Amino acid sequence: MSNMEFTIEKETLLTNLKIVEKTTVVRGIQPVLSNILINASSDNFITFSATDLDINIMSKAIASVQTPGKITLPAKKLSEIASKLSNKPVVFSLNEDTNVVTISCGNSKFELIGISADEFPSTINEEELKEKECVEIDLNPFIKSVKYTAFSAANYENRNIISGVFCSISKESLEMAATDGNRLTRNVEKITNEKDTNISCVIPSKTLQEFLRIASFLKDLNEEKLCLIIEKTRIIFKTSSMIMSSRLLEGEYPPYKQLIPQQCEKNAVVKRDEMISALERVAVMVNERTNIVRFIFGENTLFLKSDTPDAGLGEDSIGIEYTDEELTIAFNYRYVLETLKIMESEKIHIGLGGSLSATLFNPVSDDDYLCLIMPIQIR
Repeated sequence: MSNMEFTIEKETLLTNLKIVEKTTVVRGIQPVLSNILINASSDNFITFSATDLDINIMSKAIASVQTPGKITLPAKKLSEIASKLSNKPVVFSLNEDTNVVTISCGNSKFELIGISADEFPSTINEEELKEKECVEIDLNPFIKSVKYTAFSAANYENRNIISGVFCSISKESLEMAATDGNRLTRNVEKITNEKDTNISCVIPSKTLQEFLRIASFLKDLNEEKLCLIIEKTRIIFKTSSMIMSSRLLEGEYPPYKQLIPQQCEKNAVVKRDEMISALERVAVMVNERTNIVRFIFGENTLFLKSDTPDAGLGEDSIGIEYTDEELTIAFNYRYVLETLKIMESEKIHIGLGGSLSATLFNPVSDDDYLCLIMPIQIR
């Protein structure tokens, strides 16, 4: 029986390892989960796979395969080796009797002890996917929606439904929403979905954040299509060079649309950059336990105030467009700052009710994105 051998470019190796290595388990019950499965096939493709049993990821690269075969290697050591190699072709060769892989590049040579591929949990089967119903959409609007929403999902370790992002796809639009109970973000993107399907599911925000990280390694994002296969309990994301699958969250997502006000009693328009700078200055003096900043909307002026009983106080003001009656409202400033930093518009609209009603933030140039933030009651 011949042993696996292939040659791969150093940069290709490194990129593919970066894509999959975060999904490995550092201290798992099964040692093989901290390894990456490398599968060299006779058609000169190498696939790199990793799983933490919730998320499965597989990345595909071109290489020159002398002898097909597969083995799993420790992710951390393999990445360290790859990052230090000189910029020359890298040769992998496996001794199947010992599961030792020799990695040579220029004058460098390493021997890495692997675990047999047979011990690795079952991976995504590309052939099987071809038979499944796939919804194909442009990749860019999907990435934008994830970026605009996933950060505001709850990060509970338990599998609560609000630790996920609600995702709904129709013929012409993609809608995503996320909430942690204190804030809600919603984004709608126009898409072309050739299949006239209406599907919705709740995807763990951890999965989507991971997808975002991986997408940063993909080339030609504008050209790239994303194929989504949505099953009862899992979702599969597929692009030309990677496949990722994850469990879905089960349960009823809160009816968030009811929370979004159709009309706001009071309205202000602020310059995004000015507000970010003023908030960051005032935040120096917030009470770190509560993160409270008071927003006082006066005629064409917004005053920001923070204080910590034993440290002192900070205040700042910026010019805004506001002509309604004066209103004082307090927020966890981090929620406001995170939202402002995500929005790409020069001016931001703020829709206000009373000092205890949810406040709407959205880009002046874009009604499709909004963030609702619950104020904090000040005693």
